[in-house]
Amino acid sequence: MRRIGRLMSYTTHQVNRALDACISAQVSPELTGMRGLMLGYIVRTTREGRPVYQRDLEMRFRVRRSSVTTMLKAMEQAGFIARTSVEQDARLKSLTATDKGLACYDQVDSCINAFEAHLQQGISAADLAKLESTLERMRANARRAQDAAAP
Repeated sequence: MRRIGRLMSYTTHQVNRALDACISAQVSPELTGMRGLMLGYIVRTTREGRPVYQRDLEMRFRVRRSSVTTMLKAMEQAGFIARTSVEQDARLKSLTATDKGLACYDQVDSCINAFEAHLQQGISAADLAKLESTLERMRANARRAQDAAAP
């Protein structure tokens, strides 16, 4: 049996490092790839008139609560986002981009688009569709294996 989990992990780490380097160099050293993706999601969603909460980011990016908390704190300290209490529930904080975050949004979006184009260079649309389908199935298989291993 082929062991591809490690190759997938190496690939994921390389993609994350490359995207971090791209955004850090072209937009702001205070942003990483994931923070840039989250900023983009916050901007797009609030422009559509919908509120964004931490749990939305956890679900959208499939990231643990503690990881999202750490990223949001860093983004808030750097001035990219603001957290605002919600009237109905003081424990709930709505996330919005600040002027600094909005100013960086277009650059982040362009950087991510250019990175994706570079990443997909020389790969046919059919191969990309097959890859996406295969990765989704593998992700589901990994989830089932994790659930089966849980006590």
